[in-house]
Amino acid sequence: MDVDKLRARMTDSVRVRFDDTWQKTFYPDVNSVLPSLGSPSRLEVGHAKQLEVHGIAARTLGPGPWSSVPFTVLEEKDGSLRQRFILWTLDGNRAAEAAGYEASVPLAHVSCYLGAVHEECGSTRDFRTGFYAIEIPKAVRHLFRFAADDGSWWELNRLPMGHTCAPELMHTLAAVSAGHPDFVLPEFVEGDVVVHVWVDNIRYAGSKRNVLAATERLDKTALDCSLTWKGVDSRTASRRYEFIGVDWRHDVSHVSLSSKLRKKLVTTRYELRSSSLSAADIETLGGRLLHASAIAGIFPGSFWFALKFMRRVTNSLNRGEVAVRASPPVFVYSLLPTGLDRCGHETAGNAEGSSFTVDDSVR
Repeated sequence: MDVDKLRARMTDSVRVRFDDTWQKTFYPDVNSVLPSLGSPSRLEVGHAKQLEVHGIAARTLGPGPWSSVPFTVLEEKDGSLRQRFILWTLDGNRAAEAAGYEASVPLAHVSCYLGAVHEECGSTRDFRTGFYAIEIPKAVRHLFRFAADDGSWWELNRLPMGHTCAPELMHTLAAVSAGHPDFVLPEFVEGDVVVHVWVDNIRYAGSKRNVLAATERLDKTALDCSLTWKGVDSRTASRRYEFIGVDWRHDVSHVSLSSKLRKKLVTTRYELRSSSLSAADIETLGGRLLHASAIAGIFPGSFWFALKFMRRVTNSLNRGEVAVRASPPVFVYSLLPTGLDRCGHETAGNAEGSSFTVDDSVR
């Protein structure tokens, strides 16, 4: 990614904020925090070698001044399971926060995006490498080192998922490449289409003619600024596609839960057979319920007691007052599957006259 070319398109206020975040990400005051004692976590050397093959990491001689925790998570992608690498930059995050960094990523509630379903069609683009599209300056790569299980040391060439500043940097660069009016100078604004950006995902909506023209300019920007898209997630002037957990049907002005979100809700339903939930499970369930209810036009009050319990647990956890796992009261626990089941009912919404439907497979 050619960051300098994209930076030249930014408005003055966006550029000032971007430069400040860039400074706190890659050039923090190394004396602002005491180094951690070291991370017991080590990445499997086979995974490290895969990162090297893809140009994301390279071997180095030893540890850097700060500690980072490497690990992988298992996720579903395109119907199969894959591992995603994350480098939790413990000390780098602490240094950014010590310098006063507070995230500013303007992601609105999903309901704010649904009105675009009334447009004729839409185009989507998703960055192929996500956060790893941003190259780490060579002079500071020693701040992004980690160990493998064979004792070897590695350092990243690309900004990892796991740094507190990464989502904002990626969102800003994606919005600039898309010509979002809040981010770019007037001559780069895509004013004839609706522009939506969600971190590293881009969507245009509007008339077919305007969407095709905007998409063509975006693809030219990609070539000029060395951006690459995921082919499987790219749609051009399509009347049906998936974006931000929503299945968009421009042909009939309907939205419903995307196939991926439906699978997650079904999975969560079976996980709820256990009466003991981890704090992470509780937080994830709450987020999915709220997201799904907005798409389906379901009033969140239908599972109000479940949300109230989730809030109490997470607030207590933040205060250090509860263990990692918690058992909800029986009456609350019995409501959790009900909330999921109701997301599977056909329902009508009133957002700009649209009706919203959710596939029955969620029941």
